Amino acid sequence: MAKVFDRVAIESWLMDEIVQKFPKGGLGDIKLGSPLIVNPGETAVFVRQGEALGTFTSGTHVLTTNNIPFLTNMLERGLFGGKNVFTADVYFLKTTDMTMKWGTSSPIIIEHLHRPPGASAVVGNGTYVVRVKDPWRFLSAFDAFRDSVRQPQLKDRLDPMMGIIMQDKISELAEAKNLGPAQLQSFSQDMNELLAGLLQQDFDAVGLALVDFNIRMGLHPKSLEVVTNMGYGTSYTQKQQADAFVAAAQNPAGGNMGEIGIGAMGMAAMQNLQNQQAMQQQQAMQQQGQPAAPAAPAAGGTSDIMTPQQVAEILQVSQEDVMAAIEAGDLKARKIGNAYRISKAALDEFLAG
Repeated sequence: MAKVFDRVAIESWLMDEIVQKFPKGGLGDIKLGSPLIVNPGETAVFVRQGEALGTFTSGTHVLTTNNIPFLTNMLERGLFGGKNVFTADVYFLKTTDMTMKWGTSSPIIIEHLHRPPGASAVVGNGTYVVRVKDPWRFLSAFDAFRDSVRQPQLKDRLDPMMGIIMQDKISELAEAKNLGPAQLQSFSQDMNELLAGLLQQDFDAVGLALVDFNIRMGLHPKSLEVVTNMGYGTSYTQKQQADAFVAAAQNPAGGNMGEIGIGAMGMAAMQNLQNQQAMQQQQAMQQQGQPAAPAAPAAGGTSDIMTPQQVAEILQVSQEDVMAAIEAGDLKARKIGNAYRISKAALDEFLAG
């Protein structure tokens, strides 16, 4: 038989406790007219059969059908255990600030597709402060309908969520603000504030308010190697340029290299490399007594580096035909981010058969 309670309150909390159920260990009958005592920094949620009946903030509330609407509804629906007794679970939640530690157990991948090498592997650690904002949403999101929930249990649920949303939101921020490795290396308070604004929506979804955010982020020591192995920035030239860029970003006396960016540098280096390859090919053919491959016909000549559309105009075919030749491996091209570039030497080789 369930015990009848004539007072509903939490007498004491463990230091890191967030949720306590009243009564613990099972159902309890609550006498009509009993006082509900909600201390400052607490919220009480009445629950019956998985349905939220009502939420109470700090203060003393007398549980009567005159001032508690859900009791009137329960009475009308015949849900009282007896004439002056009703059955419900009461979940008390702390609504004070909670400081949570967070750190990356493994690097997270931040995409910045418009800045070479296309992504960065970052690590970070620090703290953030949250508080319960929507008690019912919090209880539901974290399956917190238990006798007791403590901060380590909450952290176990929040840490994986933080890893996912940090990766998504920093990538979103990197694309929106055109950030590359140098900016991610020097993760600043301004970026923390921008990131906190982006994260709040995800915390809202689980009933939490993000009060403060102080996470330090930086490039993983082998960032380029990690992202290269994942298919970002796979050319050797890009690797060399990105290495130099990261070294300059980490060097306080690195000058304005971070402002210049490596997009133009990487492209220039690639063009020089391709020009050298073309010259070597021409010289090898001449030494073998073979005529040099004819240049592709085009009004005004061709550029040393061309887009698929430019090559299509030269060959007087569709761009789809050029892309098909690239994908088949017949026409050599270099992929940079999501775009292809074709050297004049590669086009000459393709035309020579």
